[in-house]
Amino acid sequence: MLTQEELDGLHPIINVQYNIVTKMTQKIEDIETAFSTNRDTAMEIISVQKMLDELLQDIELLSEEDILNAQLETESINSIYEKKRAEIKFYFEKIEFTTWDDYVVECYKYSLKNDINPFVPYEMFLSNIDLETINSEKYSKQFKWDKWDYIFVGLAGIVAALTDIFIVAIPKDMTSGVYKGQKGSPLTKWLQSLRLPDGLQSWLENVAKVPYDNTGGSTHRIDTIGHDPILGLIFGVIDIIRGTSTSLKDGIIVIEKVSVGTDPLEAVVKQFLHLCSDVCTKKGLPIPFASIFELLNVGSFKRPNGKTATISQLTKWMYYHGYDLRHFATMSITPASIEIILRMYIMIRHFVENDDIVFMVGGNPKYRSMLLSSHSIACAANVGKVYLRQGNPLAINYAEWLALIRYLIPSVKYWLFDRAELELKHLESINDDIWDQLLQNSDKLLKKSKFENMEPIILGEVTSCYRSARSEDMLASATWTR
Repeated sequence: MLTQEELDGLHPIINVQYNIVTKMTQKIEDIETAFSTNRDTAMEIISVQKMLDELLQDIELLSEEDILNAQLETESINSIYEKKRAEIKFYFEKIEFTTWDDYVVECYKYSLKNDINPFVPYEMFLSNIDLETINSEKYSKQFKWDKWDYIFVGLAGIVAALTDIFIVAIPKDMTSGVYKGQKGSPLTKWLQSLRLPDGLQSWLENVAKVPYDNTGGSTHRIDTIGHDPILGLIFGVIDIIRGTSTSLKDGIIVIEKVSVGTDPLEAVVKQFLHLCSDVCTKKGLPIPFASIFELLNVGSFKRPNGKTATISQLTKWMYYHGYDLRHFATMSITPASIEIILRMYIMIRHFVENDDIVFMVGGNPKYRSMLLSSHSIACAANVGKVYLRQGNPLAINYAEWLALIRYLIPSVKYWLFDRAELELKHLESINDDIWDQLLQNSDKLLKKSKFENMEPIILGEVTSCYRSARSEDMLASATWTR
């Protein structure tokens, strides 16, 4: 990073360089204008040449007056050359310096000598187009929302809230207690009515017998980690390999030796087949990570019967009333609606506004914040839904809250740790691109102004910076022969 002293020194240097570039640009335009009339000048020279040739053929017949006219014509040719040279002539002198401080001092001297204000703000050098480009390249500008972003974020959140209220609802109709009369989800009701063919169900039950399936009871699946759709792929396989049963009781993990273990490959196959055999039964499988809530034997929540319950007991009660994997599939409609609406909008807009085809939604801070905002709207609506249903925990949209957490964690990490680093990387990438453009433009400038043969600048030695003053002519004088 530059020090404050170096930044202060840059001010007069940039002012001087801007002045030099402006003058050089003007001179180059003058050169191009002068060269644009070369054809007319050549025709003039040819015409004068022809007249002189005619005169020289009859030189013996010429009078002193004719010879004088011929001399005048010759001078006319020379004047054409001189005029052309005058149009493209400008001069240089060098500033000698060996250190940064010397360079800064010389730039101050140049500013005083040429009546330049060395403290003109940088912005004064930029056109409106340049300023717009800089503003568009700001890191914050890259991720700023416009009105269409707000519209689609709000639309996605509202659509998700409506699906939660009217499609997800609660797992099933409540026929007793405080929540009596509350209607369940017709989609969940249909999913829970589905059954595997009897032959396939019997085959799966016989082939995929597992040691942790021996606890019995209507809620035994939520009491054993092996029946968890996600955690069961780890702990269920371990139980089958070891021949053990890992169950949960009042927030305590209980491991019992039940049978002889098996090899890992067979354990993986048995675990998968066993979950398939249980998914379409009356009680079905618990929601993902339900085992974690079963371990939380804390809290005091008032139940419909007036008694209090811990998180573990409340989780078991919800499972008993249909809050299973099939209702989780129904709940997933809510976050899915947000993902479909916003990702389609983001994809279409990205393809319309950008040339590149590949882009990441989750890794882009703007897109991630849009998704997070829509999921926040849906979760806020879910809180209202639970309140309107008299605090019924079955109205909680577990899938939507998982989606919110999925975007909240990386967003918090970005806000706290990654933002400053990404801003620096963004600036570096812009500077690299602009530096490459400056190098290309400088090459073009050197070619136009015929400076390819300038002495190279060697760091550490006496270096030179060219500016307007007197030096040799740019264009060598042309020779004319008969």
